[in-house]
Amino acid sequence: MDLRRAAALCLGVLGACLWGSESPQAAAAVLAAPGRGSEERRAPPRRGAVVPHEYMLSLYRSLSAGEAHNHSSARLRSRANTVTSFVDQGTDDPTPEASLEQRYLFDISSLPEMDQVVAAELRVLWKSPAGLDSWASLEGSPLRLLLYTCPGAREEPHLLDSRAADPLDSTLEQWEVFDVWGAVRERGPGATVCLILRMMGGSPEQALSPTLWGFGRQERPPHQEALLVASSHSRKKENLFKEIRDKLRHMGSNKASKPVFRGQESPIKHRRRRRTTLTTRSGGGGKGQGKRARTRCSRKPLHVNFKELGWDDWIIAPLDYEAHHCEGVCDFPLRSHLEPTNHAIIQTLMNSMDPESTPPSCCVPSKLSPISILYIDSGNNVVYKQYEDMVVETCGCR
Repeated sequence: MDLRRAAALCLGVLGACLWGSESPQAAAAVLAAPGRGSEERRAPPRRGAVVPHEYMLSLYRSLSAGEAHNHSSARLRSRANTVTSFVDQGTDDPTPEASLEQRYLFDISSLPEMDQVVAAELRVLWKSPAGLDSWASLEGSPLRLLLYTCPGAREEPHLLDSRAADPLDSTLEQWEVFDVWGAVRERGPGATVCLILRMMGGSPEQALSPTLWGFGRQERPPHQEALLVASSHSRKKENLFKEIRDKLRHMGSNKASKPVFRGQESPIKHRRRRRTTLTTRSGGGGKGQGKRARTRCSRKPLHVNFKELGWDDWIIAPLDYEAHHCEGVCDFPLRSHLEPTNHAIIQTLMNSMDPESTPPSCCVPSKLSPISILYIDSGNNVVYKQYEDMVVETCGCR
């Protein structure tokens, strides 16, 4: 059987098992969903099409390359395995009272409550305002940027971070980064983070309007929107199929049409045929006949293409990777590089003496390594996450 078809078949069958009571047809529709551009089987995003922020793309590239060029990267490599980005959902308030502050609103309810947030930062693009006379009036005067939590029913605004700033050149723009870990770490169910940016400057010092002085939202493309970035550590090993289940629930089956497996037949239809194929390849139980014709247990190529699986509508990168798989016989005597367990040695010995009574030990992965995936979660947030046990490094007999 073609390895790609076998991989898709296994993933389809395993996915149906993991979803349990969910509709197998709906599960298959997620596995076979069309690529980017199809809105028929993807739930409508909250704010139009999901456009990955350039910061997250850069973060993925640097971390995947084993580099740590910035604050978030350094913390992530040592203390976290997930980075989630949340796009600002606030709007500019036209009232005069609000002109002296800029509010940012983030829905962080998709952050698992059990995950430990180890770092969080607000990234805001400061663009030079059009009026050069305004900058000239501040020449020689220090500017201060102050970030607060929003006031609540029983809480006063709390200062999270502050920094001195220099007036920008008329052609420049720069990202201002604020530490907001204090506002994110003690989140509750359905949490929303509200932040207030204030600006002080001039001589004598006075409150300035962030909207007028380069922090307004008007005419900003998606890659210039304010971003809240949370680095967290999951306390349990992440399962890739959890993301698929979440996507399925978010879609609500979305009136899924008959699944199309991109040139492949249904996993349910092929289950019996697959068993027959595997039995034939393994010799069919005929006193070990055919074993010698097969190679010994070793690592073989297995190229996984997420686009062929229909996952490219939510996996941003990578779109493919080399997973490898283990294949071959574990016959007596077992080679030392296969690192057999004592039980595998005994089982293999018993099999060599009486194949009818004892099956051979199995050729399975003995060491696996992780890969990093950049994807869109069920809340339409762009997430960088490291998944363990995704690549076979070595094979052994067990």
